[in-house]
Amino acid sequence: MGSAAQHLDTDYLILGAGAMGMAFADVIVDEDPKARIVMVDRHANPGGHWNDVYPFVRLHQPAEFYGLNSTPLGQGGADLSSGAEIVAYFRRAMDRFLATGRVRFLPMSEHRGDGRIVSTVDPDLITTVTAARRVVDATFMNVTVPSVCPPRYGVDPGVTLIPPNGLARIGQPPQRYVVVGAGKTGMDAILFLLDNGVAPERIQWIMPHDAWLLDRGAMQPGIVLDSVVRMMSSLVDARDIDDVFLRLERDGVLFRLDTAILPTKWRCATVDRPELSRLRRIENIVRMGRVQRIGNAEMLLDGGTVEVAEDSVFVDCTADGLARLDPQPLFTPGRVTLQPIFMCQQTFSAALIAHLELLKTGDARRNWICTAVPHPQLKEDLPGQLVTTAQNMINCNRAIPLWLRRSRLYLGHHSAPQSYLAGSAKILLMQRRALAAMNRIGTQRDPKRAQPLMT
Repeated sequence: MGSAAQHLDTDYLILGAGAMGMAFADVIVDEDPKARIVMVDRHANPGGHWNDVYPFVRLHQPAEFYGLNSTPLGQGGADLSSGAEIVAYFRRAMDRFLATGRVRFLPMSEHRGDGRIVSTVDPDLITTVTAARRVVDATFMNVTVPSVCPPRYGVDPGVTLIPPNGLARIGQPPQRYVVVGAGKTGMDAILFLLDNGVAPERIQWIMPHDAWLLDRGAMQPGIVLDSVVRMMSSLVDARDIDDVFLRLERDGVLFRLDTAILPTKWRCATVDRPELSRLRRIENIVRMGRVQRIGNAEMLLDGGTVEVAEDSVFVDCTADGLARLDPQPLFTPGRVTLQPIFMCQQTFSAALIAHLELLKTGDARRNWICTAVPHPQLKEDLPGQLVTTAQNMINCNRAIPLWLRRSRLYLGHHSAPQSYLAGSAKILLMQRRALAAMNRIGTQRDPKRAQPLMT
């Protein structure tokens, strides 16, 4: 066979056309009219993991804070856009990028290193790319969903195991649905079943660990900056890590499924109070650690075995959608590694990193203005998240105040001017006390440097 090789020269080679890659490209396209971009993705369409998710998925937090800086998503505001809406949104955005003549999209392709792109549908179709400015790694976060990840436990022949995508295609209802996984995907699967009339007693929930949950009511446009202030205040005044979360529960920012249990996990999962009430209808909850193997007669878990009911369908919700990864420098020579720099705000972080890239300054200063905030797993991760996020907010308010205030993806953008100034001032005043509290509580797993305020 003949080789169909081509070479492209560009300014930015963006690896991954998921939400973060698209948010980075959006700012570059809009703020640098001369920049050229090549984007590569293994999917046929932009949107990354949104192409693989279950059909009933929706945003967990308001659409006002998600997507591209240039373009509102869905109805904006508190809208929880559907997965289908989000895929269409990113497709329209890519069409707009392509229409500029400065963006090339290589779908169904993989980057094999050193600018070598190989098609996944024709191995003879090879593209080499030379990036004059940066290679942008938008795949570092490695977002995964159950439909493309095999379970991390054994499954005996004859066991019916489906990803949550399969729930929308159930033809013959089983006697029992067993939802494996306690993260947001597991919650979504249970809510889908309840919303479609499945009796709570027909649902069994395998919950390896309880997690603290964000109250979506505290994450709404116009008040979310106040919620961040309350989180900082709870850290400053707390005696220990559990006291931080209990204060936030009393303050209406967080809640837990069972008030008799102190959760060990913190992953920014967000639900509202009506959803919490529905989840609490599930009484058959197995808290015996992770599943090791599912057989036809019993399940083996870390803490022992559980009998498997006859005619059960198991719903695998265990993919680690956003793993906690060791933070990397955002900017290194010739490379940008996209990571959250505000707690659990991926697309805003990518947009802000793109704006920092376009500043006329060096990488040392860029990396000083903002550092990565790894996605959390345990409750002990929250203090470090808060302190690093607050320092990034403080530094951005000094370095790029107008851009920050005008960014539609920024949590503070939607606050009234007086509230915005008051909230920002409170965070500044509490930062040193929050750092001291973090060190006193002793929960920081990856110590961050305490940055002095910018001058």
